[in-house]
Amino acid sequence: MKEKRKRIHIPKKRFTLMLLPHSGGGGVQVNISYFSIFVFFAVWLGITGTSFYFIAKKIDNSKTLAANKTLKNKLTQFSAKLEGALNLIQQTSELNTQLRGMLSLGDKTKIIEYSAAGGPSKLETLRLSKILFESSPEESEKLLNMNIEKLLASGWKTNINFRETSQYLKEERILALSTPAIWPVFGRVTSGFGMRADPFTGRSEFHGGFDVADAPKTPIRVTADGRVVFAGWAGNLGKAVIVSHRMGYTTFYGHCDEVFVKQGESVERGQIIADIGCTGRSTGYHVHYEIKHYGKSLNPKYFVERSF
Repeated sequence: MKEKRKRIHIPKKRFTLMLLPHSGGGGVQVNISYFSIFVFFAVWLGITGTSFYFIAKKIDNSKTLAANKTLKNKLTQFSAKLEGALNLIQQTSELNTQLRGMLSLGDKTKIIEYSAAGGPSKLETLRLSKILFESSPEESEKLLNMNIEKLLASGWKTNINFRETSQYLKEERILALSTPAIWPVFGRVTSGFGMRADPFTGRSEFHGGFDVADAPKTPIRVTADGRVVFAGWAGNLGKAVIVSHRMGYTTFYGHCDEVFVKQGESVERGQIIADIGCTGRSTGYHVHYEIKHYGKSLNPKYFVERSF
């Protein structure tokens, strides 16, 4: 026979609440069951939890809106700065083109090709703010990536071109400093370039430079950057200095009293290399200044009157 299972009886417990007025009148008795109390607390907890959920969600939404507003402001500032950078690069590229054209850097065909290259990019025809805020995410990403690549390429191209221009200007500066361009002394020209009567014999002869007279011991300055190839006694020129320069130029400074440089020494334009004397075949205190280009004598007049 099967055993009969015992059932456990839970008595229905109740609470009795007595509500008594202060006046001492008859009170009110309220009977409340455990179940009613349980339902009440369950409902209260549900309402409280739901309230906290919506309040937290509202706070999160407020934070999200504030963060989105901050991000939008940052994007607006970013777009303005990037557009400014694009304009600056465009202006720099145009300036570089003009500069290369004025300097005749490279052959003319390349300069024309460089001037005609490019054209407005998508960012130049469509405002960046519109791309960021009005285009779809996919289109915005595509346009931004496309123009960032073009921006970097343009920046590197401009950088390379300015490096070429800078190198060109450095070379031009070196060449300019190596070209005779100043007076060796600021005196009186007593004998010019060309045919003249020899002061000793009276016969007509070719004079390959300028004779510039000044007071004894007046400093003589080298007229261009170069290297001293001779410093010492040079026959009729007396004590002399000969300096070799770039591009085949050579300058001569004769009839010096004292020489301050040595053979092989590098000199810079304006540097004192000797002083005026009357050594050698000379009739007075002066410096014989001569310029040669690959061995051919040139008129110093066309060099001292040039502007560098």
